[in-house]
Amino acid sequence: MAVRGEWRRGGWILVAVMLVALVVVVARLGADLRSGGGRHAVGDGRHPRTYGFDLANLAYPESLLAAGGVPRDGLPALDRPPLLTPAGVDSLNDAERGKYLVGADRVLGVVVRGDARCWPLRMLDWHEVCVDTLGGAPLVATWSPLSGSAAVYGRAAGADTLRFGVSGLLLNSNTLLFDRAASPSLWSQLTGEAVAGPRRGERLPRLPAVVTTWEHWRRDHPGTTVPAPAPTFKRRYQTRPYQSYRSGGRTRFPSAPLPAEGQLDPLLIVGTTHGRHVLDAARLVREAGPDGVWTGEVDGIALKFRTAPQAPGEQPAVWTELEFGDGITIYYADRFAWHAFHPEDRLP
Repeated sequence: MAVRGEWRRGGWILVAVMLVALVVVVARLGADLRSGGGRHAVGDGRHPRTYGFDLANLAYPESLLAAGGVPRDGLPALDRPPLLTPAGVDSLNDAERGKYLVGADRVLGVVVRGDARCWPLRMLDWHEVCVDTLGGAPLVATWSPLSGSAAVYGRAAGADTLRFGVSGLLLNSNTLLFDRAASPSLWSQLTGEAVAGPRRGERLPRLPAVVTTWEHWRRDHPGTTVPAPAPTFKRRYQTRPYQSYRSGGRTRFPSAPLPAEGQLDPLLIVGTTHGRHVLDAARLVREAGPDGVWTGEVDGIALKFRTAPQAPGEQPAVWTELEFGDGITIYYADRFAWHAFHPEDRLP
């Protein structure tokens, strides 16, 4: 009996040691994910000055800069991921229990030199940045879930072709990208402007891009390609991590100036040669005809937008069929974010 009791005590000690070891392993795996695949984490998730960026020439008050809770590269940017055709997406959907991409899913789409590509917003929720090349042109697809801002930029900056990552920092609650130069600069996802570092004041060329649905995009661009899911993130793409945030109706990080109301209302901004006009995206959806088409005029330019209803926790899809030569640029952003960077623009 004494031997059995000693064994039992020893057995429980062994089990306890194994449980502690398991907790340590899980914690270390989590830390690896947050630090970008095992690299040493730069940034403590709370204090912007721990992220290793030179903020001496920051173009905005440092009070508007915030750490987003993850270190530099804590959200791993996609870098020239493998691609799928629409048929490849269908085959993947048939083979997987959770479908990767369905008709109603929102995508960020662009056409460059006749080549079409789109990036699912559910994918970009977990990466925010995709470094890519399309039609022979280097570009970066970006999405800031906290500010509802979707944009595609060219990566050429003078004689250099830049590669980008997610800095882990926010400016006016909008994602800050960083270029992977020896002395990196920080770039606003919403404006495409370098706001700190050696390239401060430079702007990336913005490409005409739309937020639409996979159903409409593949129908209009049957030759499109779309990134294949990153294997370790497949299940995460099926979740909506920002649904509760959007339901709350207000930003959780510093931003100024703030609008009087409707901080997270999605806006669609139409830029013409005469200026910018800010439209309420949800209103366009409500006022669209039975065919989902909204028509209007801005600065003498006839506009025709196609729309898709807003799903819970997601942006409404509003897009135009106009192309490069039509004299307009379309921007997407939440009300608070656009107002913070462009307080001179009249809000709807």
